[in-house]
Amino acid sequence: MSLGVAMAFGATPVPHIARWAQECERAGAKSVWLGEAWRELAVPLAASAQATQHAQIGAGVMQIYPAHPVLAALQAVQLQELSNDRFELGVGLGAGFVVERWFGVSYERPLIRAKEFIEVVRGAMASRHGEPFSYEGEIFRTHRYRMPFGTETSDVPILLAAVGPKMLELAGEVADGVVLGALHSPEYLAEVRRRLARGAERAGRDPARLAVHAFVICAADADAEHARTLARASLAYSAQYPHYRRRLKDEGFGELGDRIAERVRAHDQAGALGLIDDAMVDRFAVAGTPAECRDRLGHVTAEIDEVKLTLVPFRIDETETAARIRNALAAASELSATVSRE
Repeated sequence: MSLGVAMAFGATPVPHIARWAQECERAGAKSVWLGEAWRELAVPLAASAQATQHAQIGAGVMQIYPAHPVLAALQAVQLQELSNDRFELGVGLGAGFVVERWFGVSYERPLIRAKEFIEVVRGAMASRHGEPFSYEGEIFRTHRYRMPFGTETSDVPILLAAVGPKMLELAGEVADGVVLGALHSPEYLAEVRRRLARGAERAGRDPARLAVHAFVICAADADAEHARTLARASLAYSAQYPHYRRRLKDEGFGELGDRIAERVRAHDQAGALGLIDDAMVDRFAVAGTPAECRDRLGHVTAEIDEVKLTLVPFRIDETETAARIRNALAAASELSATVSRE
């Protein structure tokens, strides 16, 4: 198991984001990932790369609908240059209502778009070593593109954010691994491995070489109930998205997930949090005192190559959110070191 952290910042200034990344590295994080929720990613990732020395720096994740894959390849190789080969590119679909409302792009053909996006990113990055790259897909096209820099950098790993079976199989087919959202169980993780293997075998690839990265909602505080309240806020945020509600349904929380989503859409945060019972928190989150978080993490890491502690700042102060993640990381670093030694 490798232990990382992930955060989606909005109002926090970029220099403060970079300091957070630096603090997390010092506290034992093997990777620091930033999400494209309210900010674009290239600038805060660049700042975080310069503020750190050893931790992997990851895009977790870049949305593919408003972006062009050649531009994504350019950003990825430049971040690889800046970080001294510590960058990983996570890409994902995003939510349909966000894509259409914010960017005016139709949320169509997600599987084809994801497949072509990754193929073009790979081809554009590979062009720095050889022949110009051309691609004629259903959605993306480029003609005789050659990247003029980055020949000394290593290849950038590409991970695909996936929840459902078809996207998981696509990750096995075209990506270096998968990034899972925060709602998972041991049974689901076993299914993830099966789907990845099916996609890999379809493409003649070795499924053993695919990495499983998973976000885990995590909040640590001396006041255990306060930490659990913060975890409830992240669960409420997740419940508003259709792909996560399908996960909740599969785990036996379907009706409850729908009711939570209704409260979120009605801007009734208190009502949404009031619906999230202890069973849901215990099922999907690691929350409580630092000692409780450390012990709980020891039970949720099966089938996961890298755990990314996260807490979505959904109507929570971002400074508060970042502090609770740092607490959890500090508590869990001893566990991570013990597992690594074994």
